[in-house]
Amino acid sequence: MLKRHFSGIVTELDDCPTDKPVLLIANHFSWWDGFIGNYLSYKYLKKKFHVMMLREQLEKRMFLNKAGAFSVEKSSRSAVESILYSAEILSQKENLLLMFPQGKIESLYHKDFRFAKGVEKILAKCDSPPEVLFNINLVDYFSRVSPTLFIRTLSYQGDLLAKPLEEAFNRFHSDCISLQNENLI
Repeated sequence: MLKRHFSGIVTELDDCPTDKPVLLIANHFSWWDGFIGNYLSYKYLKKKFHVMMLREQLEKRMFLNKAGAFSVEKSSRSAVESILYSAEILSQKENLLLMFPQGKIESLYHKDFRFAKGVEKILAKCDSPPEVLFNINLVDYFSRVSPTLFIRTLSYQGDLLAKPLEEAFNRFHSDCISLQNENLI
């Protein structure tokens, strides 16, 4: 599906160990983001794909349940169940869990990501830490009718608390934007 809607897909991927489950933390700028995460999971990481979605969004697209989507309802008792389920997913090395830690779709031009507390809570419930992989997706049209999709990842090796994760993700996002501006096609 991605190849039909984008004029090209450019990937710059950091090495990621395959002997651990993967928590993929990505920017969330469009409805394509889950498909991009699934593409990374299937084509490069060879993991079983799961994605946490806001309940109201998943209810509009129930077919995504078949593709590994499950819901979270922020500020409710059921959020605890979603956190425990996420930690269970991340206890098995064949799994990848995609999360959009800002918890909502934001503009592609958004700069300062604020992580919801769920990421830290999920990681605290994991028996052993998963591989954390940052993912920034950007699109540019340049002189084409359809955009080129740029997918970049970075393996994160720091502290698994919300603030350090957020700061490192924001630095990576900023680096990706700089790289995008330097490498115009």
